[in-house]
Amino acid sequence: MDEPGSVVDPADARSARDRRRALVRELVARHHVASQSELVALLRRRGLDATQATVSRDLDELRIGKQRTVDGRVAYVLPEPAGLAQIVRQFVLGVDASGNLAVVRTPPGLAAAVASAIDGAREPGVLATVQGDDTVLVVAAEGTTGRDLVQRFAALGATTPLSSVAAEEAARPMTRNQEPS
Repeated sequence: MDEPGSVVDPADARSARDRRRALVRELVARHHVASQSELVALLRRRGLDATQATVSRDLDELRIGKQRTVDGRVAYVLPEPAGLAQIVRQFVLGVDASGNLAVVRTPPGLAAAVASAIDGAREPGVLATVQGDDTVLVVAAEGTTGRDLVQRFAALGATTPLSSVAAEEAARPMTRNQEPS
């Protein structure tokens, strides 16, 4: 801490503010943050003390606002264009694959936002997206499978249900000499 009455170099203050704001962006992108007090606590756990007023100013200047997430709760979200990882964590209910396609399920009305984020991210291996109201069909480029895309979405936080093949294998009765796979 600075001594009372000491002079703070404006460049140091700017640097500290920039580091704090970068951390605020990271925390909002990685966590479900529902209130400023939660954000203050997360900052404190990361070794940075900030007041609620400072966090409020940071959120405003960073244009971070609240939005309803896939689970119906309200949380702070980064401004558009949002990172694909944040969109996937907040709005994707599940993904599965068939051949060179990945099927992404969203709550009703959110498929367009998810498709736009996928297109905007210019993910390698994605040829195109087509969306309905609650489903995005992601077409894999030559050399990429739908399963490859599912793995990428899973790495971003999406839920991946059992594929139909795996579900069929799990439901098939075992013969006497067959070991479980």
